[in-house]
Amino acid sequence: MYDDSRFATDREFNQNLQKQKVTGNYSQSGIVLKCEDGCVFTDTSDNHTLIFGNTGSKKTRNFCIPSVYTIAQSGENMVISDPKGEIYTHTSGFLHKKGYNIRVVNIRNPKKGDFWNPLEVAYKFYTSGNVSKAIELITDLSIQLKNQIHSEKDPYWEMVACDLFIGITLMLFESAKSIKEINFLSIQKIREDIKVLDNSEEDTKVFWTFAEKFRSNDIIIKRLESTIALKTVEKTLSCVLSTFDVLFHNIFINLDILELTAVSDFHYDELYKQKTAVFLIMPDEKKTFHFLVSIFVKQCYEYLIQEAQNLGGMLPVRVNYVLDEFSNLSQISDMPSMISAGRSRNIRFILVVQSAQQLKSTYKEDASTIKSNCQNWIFLSSRELELLREISELCGQVHVENRGYRPLLGISALQTLTIGYEDSQALILKNHCHPYISWVKDFSVYPQAKIPCVEIPQHPVYHYTKFSIKDFLNETIRNLPLKGFDSKAFDSLW
Repeated sequence: MYDDSRFATDREFNQNLQKQKVTGNYSQSGIVLKCEDGCVFTDTSDNHTLIFGNTGSKKTRNFCIPSVYTIAQSGENMVISDPKGEIYTHTSGFLHKKGYNIRVVNIRNPKKGDFWNPLEVAYKFYTSGNVSKAIELITDLSIQLKNQIHSEKDPYWEMVACDLFIGITLMLFESAKSIKEINFLSIQKIREDIKVLDNSEEDTKVFWTFAEKFRSNDIIIKRLESTIALKTVEKTLSCVLSTFDVLFHNIFINLDILELTAVSDFHYDELYKQKTAVFLIMPDEKKTFHFLVSIFVKQCYEYLIQEAQNLGGMLPVRVNYVLDEFSNLSQISDMPSMISAGRSRNIRFILVVQSAQQLKSTYKEDASTIKSNCQNWIFLSSRELELLREISELCGQVHVENRGYRPLLGISALQTLTIGYEDSQALILKNHCHPYISWVKDFSVYPQAKIPCVEIPQHPVYHYTKFSIKDFLNETIRNLPLKGFDSKAFDSLW
């Protein structure tokens, strides 16, 4: 037997939402859930939001872009994944007018926008003495790289390749002359020197001689021990190195990406020290570099959590992650925990997906946890039967006299929500409220849309530096010349 369900009244739905004029300034704001008479109704709470809508359902136009407008009117900060740069195009002018510090990591066109080095923040933690946090960030980075190629069949090679990356990154941190040498170009250069040890060939001794310097560093040696054990086993070492190369393939083969990630010209703390919006512009026609967006989201989040703890447990200004095409990004490790912990740190997520199956394909069993941790569900359109059934069941059933029970919103009805040029319908499921079919507006109706886009600046010329093991050995450890390499003594170390 089912309890009767019903739609929420306007009064019930509007309760706990903030009614705001489209052009006003607010102390708090959030995602737009309803438009009416020149006003928007926003959820200003710390609730996370999950938006379902297949291609053409206007997820970006009706929700992402308008929500950037309303969030900006409250002065809150944002990290925005932006396929094609559409969100940037239609919001940057307004953000600039509101005094925002606009940052752009432009994976679609790496020669425009800001530089971002995924290794830099870990290096700063390392050199300031917080080695544990540095290793945590490098480990997170290795996991994000691994998520591109992960296979359940034989994870051993991935584990050893990730350990090798962590080990050589820590060696780089210990040995680099300056932060200018901390980049993927240096990682690539070090990788080129890892060869099967042959005492008759001096060139094969370079990396192993370098590794000997760290014999007393337990942290580094622990990460390298599996690789070191294989230094003379050509076939097995080749498997490790091949897996390592696959991890970095999409970075190493693209000079524009190597240059983009060679240095950082902004810092994550801008997201709580000043009004800041970070756009992560990515191609929508292919997923090759989507993993970089996942790396940014994860690393930025971890940094902000660390800073929140230093600031008494909460960021002084809310940071909103507006992640369009969320399920098209490579898996972000610990995403369920990130959503759960973010609320109490003044971090809020708006996740946009095309389908529940797409989310499940990326996050496996964690998909249900991600869904349940989002208090607002917005449904626009879908042909996915499983999702339609789930939404219909969540809406409940009503009793029809002499006919029994029927769904409040059946599968057929869910597929007939209006998608118009300016006005569209959306089914809203929010905490402690009956289902509600809301009317929302296309961003082009908002006056903020009329402000011209700010052109993304061209990269300045940056003269990056690579770390060289050979130069390092020649300059700093002349007592270990390559020609004098003692293989037996070296073997005894391990």
